Amino acid sequence: MRKLFTAHFFLKIILPALLAILLFILSVFLIIIPAFERNALEQKRLMLHELTNTAWSILLKYHNDEASGLLTADIARMKAIEEIEVLRYGPEKKDYFWITDLTPKMVMHPYVHELTGKSLQDYADPDGKKIFIIAAEIAQKSGEGFIVYKWQFMDDSTHIVPKLSFVKKFAPWGWIIGTGIYLNDVEQEISLLTKKLIFVLLGITGILSLIIAFIAFQSLKIEGRRQAVESQLHESKEKYKSLLGSSTEGIILLLNSHISYSNLFIQNLLNYSEEELASLTVKKLFANEEIPDFSESLEEARLETSLVRKDGTTTEAVLTVLPVRFADKQGLLLTFHDISEHRTVRTKLEDLKTLLGLISDHSGIGMFRFPLSGESRLMEFNPNMVSILGYNNESEFKDTPLVRILANRSDLKKLLKELKENRIMPARHVLLRKKDGSEIETRLSLFLSGNDDEMLHCDGIVEPLVMDFTIPDEISRFSHLLASATHRNNLGVTEFMDPVVTCPGDATQGKAVEIMLHNNSSYVLLMLNRNCIGILTQKDIVTRMLGRETAPDSLASEFMTAPVVCINETAGISEAVAVMEANEISHLLIKQGNGEPAGILEKSRLLGVYVKSADLITKAIELSSGCSNYLRIRKQIPFIIKPMLNESWNAGMLNRLISDFNDDITIRVVKNSIFRLGTPPVPFAFFSTGSEGRQELVFNSDQDNAIVYMDDPSVPADVLQKYFLDLGKSICTRLAESGLPLCKGNFMASNPEWCQPLSIWKGYFNDWIVNSEPANILNISAFFDLRMIYGDQELFKNLEDHIFEEMKGRSAFFYMLAQSIMAFRPPLNVFGNIVTEASGKNAEAIDIKNCLSPVIMFARIFALYNNIRHKGTVDRINALNTLKILSPETCEEVVFHYNFLMQQRLRHQVQQVTGREEADNWIVPKKMTEIEQTVLKKVFSQINSYQDNLSVSFMGGQKGM
Repeated sequence: MRKLFTAHFFLKIILPALLAILLFILSVFLIIIPAFERNALEQKRLMLHELTNTAWSILLKYHNDEASGLLTADIARMKAIEEIEVLRYGPEKKDYFWITDLTPKMVMHPYVHELTGKSLQDYADPDGKKIFIIAAEIAQKSGEGFIVYKWQFMDDSTHIVPKLSFVKKFAPWGWIIGTGIYLNDVEQEISLLTKKLIFVLLGITGILSLIIAFIAFQSLKIEGRRQAVESQLHESKEKYKSLLGSSTEGIILLLNSHISYSNLFIQNLLNYSEEELASLTVKKLFANEEIPDFSESLEEARLETSLVRKDGTTTEAVLTVLPVRFADKQGLLLTFHDISEHRTVRTKLEDLKTLLGLISDHSGIGMFRFPLSGESRLMEFNPNMVSILGYNNESEFKDTPLVRILANRSDLKKLLKELKENRIMPARHVLLRKKDGSEIETRLSLFLSGNDDEMLHCDGIVEPLVMDFTIPDEISRFSHLLASATHRNNLGVTEFMDPVVTCPGDATQGKAVEIMLHNNSSYVLLMLNRNCIGILTQKDIVTRMLGRETAPDSLASEFMTAPVVCINETAGISEAVAVMEANEISHLLIKQGNGEPAGILEKSRLLGVYVKSADLITKAIELSSGCSNYLRIRKQIPFIIKPMLNESWNAGMLNRLISDFNDDITIRVVKNSIFRLGTPPVPFAFFSTGSEGRQELVFNSDQDNAIVYMDDPSVPADVLQKYFLDLGKSICTRLAESGLPLCKGNFMASNPEWCQPLSIWKGYFNDWIVNSEPANILNISAFFDLRMIYGDQELFKNLEDHIFEEMKGRSAFFYMLAQSIMAFRPPLNVFGNIVTEASGKNAEAIDIKNCLSPVIMFARIFALYNNIRHKGTVDRINALNTLKILSPETCEEVVFHYNFLMQQRLRHQVQQVTGREEADNWIVPKKMTEIEQTVLKKVFSQINSYQDNLSVSFMGGQKGM
């Protein structure tokens, strides 16, 4: 009984009834009664108007008699006064008319005769309103009108009430005739109506109370029946458990979309206990939580799906969905048949198909397919075919007959005849006709596919023998060299790791060396209670054991390196090399997802495989160092990365390549500027901020940089300021000449404000962190992405240490920073559709840079708050994942959001720049593929979820550190 009267019951049943009563009361007192009062007053006004017109007509009658000579002027006025003086109306016949002139003086008052002939200039009501002067003004101005004032009620001088009068001018005699009524009867009517309505409301409230009581009673009965049904359902579940427990297939019973039962097979398959499965939502069992749509499962259905085990790995299964019914409840019986091996084979085939597609797209080879029956038109082809034959788009090319593509129409019959006889036609030199009518020499190969029982079709490969390159050959070669190197650098570490070799943690040095020799290994891991406590390598033996007198029974742990540096098995070799160089080690432990050792990566294994992309970039710029500026190099960058801009690359790597080019050019510009100006008087650091600082440059980025130099009392401040300001102006000018535009907001080292000694910079950051206002927090937040490009590392580190130390405990700063992020809204309306610009030159487009802002700022605030000094968005998120500050799911989503949006931005800008257009951030969603539009909507909807993390972490009472 008590459970029924919960907040939920109150909100669903009682609250609507109370709101209905409240709405009715408000409508009565705010609408009905005021309307009634206005209508009553209007009736009074109309009555006064008609009565006054009647009395006025008497004046008119006597005036006419005077005009016709029947009466003298005095007699006519006297008779008119006598007749109007006796006029009465109203419930008690005490309401009357009075007459004044325009002076005003009283001409006639039926009750107060002593006023006759007297001036009414100073005559006023209790509120000081001069009634007769107002009447004269109305008569002179508009001829007639209403006056509201206060007057004694009837003959009671102690009872003052509101009164409404109507006055009208009788121009021939210069008189004003008027009459009035008391308004207290209107108030009495309103009071009576209000009392009646209160009684009505009390009655309605009583009726609604009875209705609510009836509903509560019925709800109790329904709850009792529900509990009985639930008890029956429980009995049914126990019966079915005994039948399904021994099944050789995985079985899950869903009731009300919850896992009600799971058998032992599915528990073992997914590594969950029955209780753990019961506590999960069903979508957690499917990869990416993409649960199949069971809403229309009215009959048995089968489909293939991916299941997620407890450790995060996946397995493939055939899912059979069978609707069932238990105790009048509709449920679903899910049966899983493990097909992971079958899916693995199929996945490899799909990967092979994708690889072939990538090879064809980047090799310049055209691929196509056409049916041998029916009209000879291409049914499938890759973009290279369209490009080779000079067509504008795929739809235009698709409608072109095959005979129109061949330069010699007779070639088609010969080729098809040979193909049907041999099922393959190796490379033939064939002339193809381009759209403009010109011919191109190609090497054509055809392959017959299908059999007599299926539709026969032909697959073909076209290789142009003469290629029309639009970019220099050296750029193309460097582009492919860079792509090849970066591809190798991102191969998985598991391809190069050695098997795990271990020994007990309490093993002697001799035993450890014996195990290394037996396994022909350069290392051995020391394990204690299944935990890796250290690693002993050949280098450790040489540097720590040889040449020292050690006892034969000395423990190997005395010479090991600990703790062991490790990396996840999903990492690439570029990340592994970075970790090994940072820790100055030659062996890196590779861990599985569950934390168990998977293998060891030895740095020597990567010789000949890993090449630093930055070294290649530096070499390319060195070869062009003879140029006085680097504008030509920047113009070549889009062509260099264009072959890499596909699904196999993530956008962060491309940002890094563009930024590496810029860094190398910037360093050379700084050095040349110093050479011209002379040796700096004190140590300094030239650093970048914003997208430059995050190494996330694109093709319409501008400069964001600054200079910090050491405080030195021995050198005059104006001397220091002049040198470094000249240096900043020189650097920024030459960077602009090299193709990196000046910042429109003047956030550059050429601005005296951003070329200051260390003490001033510390003051800047102190002020921003402690006293920053929400209005300018966005303008200065990019300064917290500072990254040194050239100069004194210790000086820059001093500034960076100060910034992070100053941010500790500054909850207000992070609160405002979080507020500025939450102000961003992705362009998505309530119906889940993308909102674009309505008009102008960017109509039907979205600003992709603005869409990226909340992703970048989300990573920035969490990194700053948790003392993470990485600058790149993806690097920051990966660090947050490693430190378990954000969940792996959240980190994976944010990285995906960044890469997807940035890839769309880069692809759009590369297409513009290579097409000799100016790069911008305006992307037209309609020009994207349907899949890309769907992913874009999903990304925008997920960005909205950032607010939850921000609210919990920074908005709850201005959370401190």
